[in-house]
Amino acid sequence: MMGDMAMNEVRTRGAGRSMAAYSDKSALPKPVQADKERVAGPVCDVLVHLDGSGQDVANLAHAEMIATVFGAHVRGVFTHVIPSALVSVGPDLGQLSAAFWRDDAALADTAEQQARQRLLLLDAATDLLRADGLSHEIGRTLAQLSRAVDMVVLGRPQGGAGPDLLESVLFDAGAVVFVVPPEAVQPKDPETIVIGWRDTTECSHAIAAALPFLQNAGRVHLVEVAEGSADDEDDSLPAADMARHLARHGVSVDVRRLSHPSSRADALLNEAAILGADLIVIGAYGHSRLREMLLGGVTRELLTRSTVPLLMAH
Repeated sequence: MMGDMAMNEVRTRGAGRSMAAYSDKSALPKPVQADKERVAGPVCDVLVHLDGSGQDVANLAHAEMIATVFGAHVRGVFTHVIPSALVSVGPDLGQLSAAFWRDDAALADTAEQQARQRLLLLDAATDLLRADGLSHEIGRTLAQLSRAVDMVVLGRPQGGAGPDLLESVLFDAGAVVFVVPPEAVQPKDPETIVIGWRDTTECSHAIAAALPFLQNAGRVHLVEVAEGSADDEDDSLPAADMARHLARHGVSVDVRRLSHPSSRADALLNEAAILGADLIVIGAYGHSRLREMLLGGVTRELLTRSTVPLLMAH
C-alpha cells in the first residue's frame, strides 16, 4: 500500500495528474489534440528508464539518438525502489529505521534532480515522471507506461530490479525494448544491423518493430543459426521469405545461415562482431513459471554478453 501511494503522489507531481483521477469517469482529461504542423514519423514516443545509476548516461544517449533520427518525444521515467522495511523491535531500532528512510528519500530526490537536468540537455522534446515503490510495483508501473509509447530504452539488466523490469516491459506490456549495454555510451544511427532470425512469432514481431531502423541502415544481415546442417535448403525457406518481405519495404538483406556446434548465442554474437553490427534485432523468448513469464536461456545469454544494443520484442 505504501508503495502504491508513493507512486500515485509522485506521478501527480511529474505529469500533472493522478491515478485516482482516472478511476473517476467524470474526471477524465480532455482529448489531446494532434499537432497538425508535425509530420508523424515511424517512432514518435520513446520512454527511457532512469534510476540514478551510471547506466543513465548510456540510456539517455541512445534515447536522444532515436529521437534525433525519428523526431520523437522522449519521456523519462525515474524509478526509486523503496527498500524493504526494517522490523522495529525496540525504540533504538525504530529511530535507526526512520533515519534510514529519510536518508534514502534524500538520495532519491537528489538522483531525480540529476536525471531531470540530464533530460533537459537532450536535443528533443522531453518530460519526466517519477515512480517510487517496491520492486514489483515499479515493474507494474513501468509496464503500464510502456503500453503508450513506441519503444522503451532500458539498460542491460545487472541484478537488483533490472531483470524484473525488462520482463515486465517485454511480457506484461508487450512493448518493444531497446536494450543498452553499459559500455555503449557513444551511440549512432545503426548502419549495420544483424537480425537473429528464427521462424517464430517473436522474431517476426521484433523485425516489424525494427523496420524504421532497417530502412535507414546501409547493411542488413539476416542471420539464421541452424539446428542441424547449415546446408539444409528446406529449413532456409522461411528466411528467404522474410528477406523478400523486407525487400518490398525497401530493405536489402544479406541472408546468412550458420551452424552452432556449441551455442546459438555464441554463433550470433561472433557473427555480429565479424560484421561490425551496430544493432542486433532478436525475438524475446521466455517460459512461464507460476503465471509469470521469465526470460529464456538464449535470450538471457545474449542480454548478458552483447556489447552492442539489442532491439527486442515478444
